[in-house]
Amino acid sequence: MNRAVGLVPPDDRPVDRTGGVRLRDTLRQGGWAVCLLAVPLVVMEQLSREATNTLAPDIRDHFGISDALLVALAGFTGVALTLGGLPMAWLADRVRRKHLVVVSAAVGAPALVGAGLAQNTWQLLLAYTFTGLAASYSNPVFGSLIADAYPVGGRGRVFSLYAMGGPLGQAVGPVLAGAVAGAAGDSAEAWRWAYLALAAPYALLAVAAGLLLEEPERGRADRSAPSDADRSRVAPVEPPVGTLTAFRRMMKVRTFLFMCLGIGVLGLALYTVPVQMSVLLGDEYGFDALTRGSVFTLTQIPVIAAMIVGGRRFDRTYRRRPERTVHVAGTAILAFGALIVVGVWLRPIALLLACYVLASVCVGIALVAVHPLVASVTPRALRAQAFALMPVFTFLMGGFFGSVFAGVISDAHGPRAALTVAVAVSAFVAGFLFLRGGRFLTADIDAAGGSPSGPPG
Repeated sequence: MNRAVGLVPPDDRPVDRTGGVRLRDTLRQGGWAVCLLAVPLVVMEQLSREATNTLAPDIRDHFGISDALLVALAGFTGVALTLGGLPMAWLADRVRRKHLVVVSAAVGAPALVGAGLAQNTWQLLLAYTFTGLAASYSNPVFGSLIADAYPVGGRGRVFSLYAMGGPLGQAVGPVLAGAVAGAAGDSAEAWRWAYLALAAPYALLAVAAGLLLEEPERGRADRSAPSDADRSRVAPVEPPVGTLTAFRRMMKVRTFLFMCLGIGVLGLALYTVPVQMSVLLGDEYGFDALTRGSVFTLTQIPVIAAMIVGGRRFDRTYRRRPERTVHVAGTAILAFGALIVVGVWLRPIALLLACYVLASVCVGIALVAVHPLVASVTPRALRAQAFALMPVFTFLMGGFFGSVFAGVISDAHGPRAALTVAVAVSAFVAGFLFLRGGRFLTADIDAAGGSPSGPPG
């Protein structure tokens, strides 16, 4: 018997050749609506961020601001997303999560209109802040919905589809933003139309979520463990806990702690690379908005393919040797860092972009593992808040302030130096932390399956 809860499918459940639950049957059992709405909503949230990344030089020049100030303004999207995630997680444990999805998407549409109509940097800051708040529900709400709805044997692939929304948005967003800005003409305000064009589909997704999204019973997938032995290991349902209580309990889960520290440090690179690569391609290679958008779009095609394969490989590896999934993620992060640090100093554009594509594939493979690993080591009553805590670490440990610091380096020494410093520090430390945390995974899976209830906070 595998030590992790629910890793072996029941005899009467359809399996694929790897021994896991087939993706089609996983989606049928958990409901198609959760996954089919989660992916386009994540794509839409990513589209707004990619519009900012792709059009960064145009926005900077229009308002006459520095790279550092532009990064700080755009970074408030991440600030709001991070800080808003904690109250969203608290609500996700107490109200119907469907309502949080609908309200958040309904806020996102007018926030994009506000960004497109902003007349000064304060208005742009306000619009970016509400854009981040509108996306703050995503990790805690969809993370807990997927964990509750889908069986453990196929959960990795569902989470990989959810995580794929990010690179899908990164693939479509740059070329869409560049094309819309290009179609608007050579005006200095052409960038505004990219934000305005995104508002309508965002509003339509809010309506679709209200009509189609269903609420799974909390902990349903865990209680449908495949055998009597596994079901006996699943902890009884406990009442929702407060944020501080959840934080104290999750910090005792060593795998989660090391992953949080790793993702937190990696945030410096994840926030810095898109903006600084856009600045590098615009300033040093003369790429206009449409060309930059096309480059970023083509970059994400292999990332999406790698994440699809990575989700399947995750489920297979997790059933056999769970700790190896963390080791693969850590190694991929180290490879990402090495490729960026070397690649940005290669002057031929083909070599630079080749390294950037390979680095993006590596970080995509690493991020595929994060959500299912969090679900596997987290007691059910803490899942929404655990998913919300990870972006907090990203923000506090480098995501926002680190990217502003990288912007200062870019102003003084150029984007190549900024990328080198940011990625060298963050990726290598993050990779080590992931590798370190892998040794505790199996014990933490066991503890999550049979942990005693804690007092409500």
